[in-house]
Amino acid sequence: MEASTTPKPLPNRPDQKMPPLPKGSRIQKRPLPAPLSHRLSSSNTSRSSTLSTIPTDIDGYRPPPRAPHTLIIKVTSNAPFMSLVKRVRKGLESRSSLSRQQSTKGLPLTARIAALDTTSGGSKEGGSGNGLGPVEDALDDVVLVATGRAIQKAVEVGCFFTRERDLMVLLRTRTVRGVDDFVRAEEEDGGGEDGSEKEEGSGARVRAVSCVEVGVRWRAT
Repeated sequence: MEASTTPKPLPNRPDQKMPPLPKGSRIQKRPLPAPLSHRLSSSNTSRSSTLSTIPTDIDGYRPPPRAPHTLIIKVTSNAPFMSLVKRVRKGLESRSSLSRQQSTKGLPLTARIAALDTTSGGSKEGGSGNGLGPVEDALDDVVLVATGRAIQKAVEVGCFFTRERDLMVLLRTRTVRGVDDFVRAEEEDGGGEDGSEKEEGSGARVRAVSCVEVGVRWRAT
C-alpha cells in the first residue's frame, strides 16, 4: 500500500485560491482591525476560564491577555525607526520594576504568581518556561504589533532592544483576518443605474494577513 504523497494544506491556508476579480473591478482595502487588548480582570477565576473567553485566530492561536499597564503600539511601514524606539523607551521608563510590582495588585492570582516567578528569576525563556503560557506573556510592558511590510520594522526595533541586558524581548506570530471590497469602475464614475449590475459587480472577501507581536519587558534582577 503506497503512502499518499499529496502535501496537506496548512491550517491557516485555504485549499483553494480566491476567485479572480470581475472584469473592470478593483480592490479597496479596509483598515485592519485594531490589536486585541483583552485585559486581565481582577476576579479570582481560574486561569483556564480566563483564557477561554479570548477568541482564537484562524490558525488556532489565542492572543495572550494584556495587563492594565501594557502599552500597545501599532507599527506602520512608514513609521520612523527612532520614533518607535523613543516610544518604547518612554513606555518602559514609565513602567519601572517597582511600578510593575504595584500594578499586579489588580491582576488575578495566576498572573501574580507569574510576576513573582519572573521577579525571582524562575523564568528566563519567556512564556513557556514555567508552564503558565499566555498568562506569563501578559506581563509585557510594551507590545509592538505589525502586519505586512511593517513586520520588518517591528523586528528591527525588537532586535535593537536585545542589546540591553536589562530588557527581555519576545516574538510571537499570528494570523489576522482582513476584509477587502471590490467595486466596478462604472460605479465610481456614477454609472451602473441598474441595481442588478451594481449588486453583481461589487462585493467583499476575506483574506489572511500575517501579524507579528514583539513584546518588551524588564528582565528579572
